[in-house]
Amino acid sequence: MKSLMTVLITTVLPTAGASASDMTSDKRVASTRLPHFDPRGMATCFMTSDTLPVLFSVSSKPLLQRPIPGSHVPFCPIQKKMLESWSDIDPYPFKVQGMNYLKDKKKDFASNYSAYYPFGVDVYLSPRKLDHIARFVKLPIVTSSGNLPSMLVVNVQIPLYPATLFQGETNGEGMSIVLYFKLSESYSKELPLHFQEQIRKLMDGEVEKVKGFPVDTIAPFQERLKILGRVVNVEDLHLSAAERKLMHAYNEKPLLSRPQHEFYSGENYFEIDVDMHSFSYISRKGFEAFLDRLKICVLYVGLTIQASSSFYGAQKFQGNKAEELPEQILCCIRINGIDYLNYQQLGLTQDSL
Repeated sequence: MKSLMTVLITTVLPTAGASASDMTSDKRVASTRLPHFDPRGMATCFMTSDTLPVLFSVSSKPLLQRPIPGSHVPFCPIQKKMLESWSDIDPYPFKVQGMNYLKDKKKDFASNYSAYYPFGVDVYLSPRKLDHIARFVKLPIVTSSGNLPSMLVVNVQIPLYPATLFQGETNGEGMSIVLYFKLSESYSKELPLHFQEQIRKLMDGEVEKVKGFPVDTIAPFQERLKILGRVVNVEDLHLSAAERKLMHAYNEKPLLSRPQHEFYSGENYFEIDVDMHSFSYISRKGFEAFLDRLKICVLYVGLTIQASSSFYGAQKFQGNKAEELPEQILCCIRINGIDYLNYQQLGLTQDSL
């Protein structure tokens, strides 16, 4: 699937990488590593030596112990402009597979409801990847009135050390951009029953049978998780001609989060980790050239669940059904510029491990 959330967050689609380590006794939902598209021609536009950011050590940054979620990146109303902030947005700006997508391949604007709504954003630095980051923050005590977890945590793990050609290191200094969402109080009335069932299957780690040639295959339902994104302020990024061409081609393109994702369950929450440390060398080098631009980049980011025909490796499977359309938004948010130099380390307490 030749698609991309945004050139700045994922740069290019990743290839298969190492799995995250299991550091918890809580329920951990396993994900299958699958082969993925390697867009060698994309990232090379950004791999110029004069644009590479200066990487630094996080060891000099203060340690935060069990911080309150959302206490480090402030909220900003959508009508205002303020960097180093986040904003609540409606789902309708995102384009998803429409009701008749299996016939006409057309996408429509999403319905104006999502399952989860944001209540905070944090950025944490660390000498190693922070897997299952919800263990190290003081999540609010929220009781769930339905069949779904009351909170959703999305942990985007971004490396801050140079990529190596032979992928010798996939766990070093980095930052986590952590997005916190709460379950909509009216989700059971606003969301179609098929989407509620999809969310349950995703969070329960179920598998499904997909038709293929020459034989059918069993695949994790979590392989359907899809990232949506759009760079809002392209003109502010001062792109070269090659970069602008790439942005035009891949901005707003969705991508499946597999295989660099892990899932964790805890009391009243579900966590999704997106591991950029394990991206391919080409992807990593392309992102390094863009890292410094994150501080002025405004992003629309959302998650949905793939509902129409998808790809499993090199084979195409028609395992999904028309009654799962149109696609719905799981969660969405606007990120208004992030400068990682302004943030601190997250302390890993022994009682959280």
